[in-house]
Amino acid sequence: MASSSIKRQRKRKRLDQDGDPEFQVAPMVDVLLVLMLFFMAITSTEVLKKDPNLILAEAAHGKKPPPKQKHVITVNIGWDKVNSAAQFSMDGMGYPTADSLSTPLASRRTADPLAYVLIRADQDVQYSNVADLMTACATAGINTVTFSVINKVGKTAAPAPDAGGSASN
Repeated sequence: MASSSIKRQRKRKRLDQDGDPEFQVAPMVDVLLVLMLFFMAITSTEVLKKDPNLILAEAAHGKKPPPKQKHVITVNIGWDKVNSAAQFSMDGMGYPTADSLSTPLASRRTADPLAYVLIRADQDVQYSNVADLMTACATAGINTVTFSVINKVGKTAAPAPDAGGSASN
């Protein structure tokens, strides 16, 4: 009997020593790496939408955007001063002309019927290039177009999704 009580005491000591949960670092590092990759992927897609080299036009009556912009297709129009030519880009991909954007815009419109175009044009871009892009939007079946501008007061303005021709950044 004495040996069985000693065995029970030894078993209890082992359970008490081994029973304490320990913090596992490896699974936490795995979770953090997955989260970091997720946020890096999301950030890179958002960065591709805006061209930081553009100097937007000024507008005195620009409107602020809604808190979250959904269904937005951002098209940047840059101006190459050396060649005196417009440079069109969407989602980080360059396009030689506004007409070449018709097919990608139509496929985005098919994927999202509520999609509208946000035009971010450099202040030096000629109006004819913006008009060509608006024609390409119409060809793709997109009827709502907004513009990205900067308020003269120094505040940034943004689009109202229900009205074409409003301002944003």
